Amino acid sequence: MLRTDPVYQILKLLEEEKEPRFNQIGMDERDFKITLTHIHEAGYANSGELTHSGFNYIHGYEQRLKFNQSLQNS
Repeated sequence: MLRTDPVYQILKLLEEEKEPRFNQIGMDERDFKITLTHIHEAGYANSGELTHSGFNYIHGYEQRLKFNQSLQNS
């Protein structure tokens, strides 16, 4: 499997009510800030809380993972 999507990783931490830090997910600080900006601009989270779109992003990502795993197991 490819490396986990950094947007997903940060959103998942927010869902778990944890404060994401760049070193938790193996990113450098610059990329982490860019990803946080993308999350905010895309409307996935506001003030550190997930929006409906953020929950949808997580759900969609996890559904794709399950689908890809089922293809590998076939």
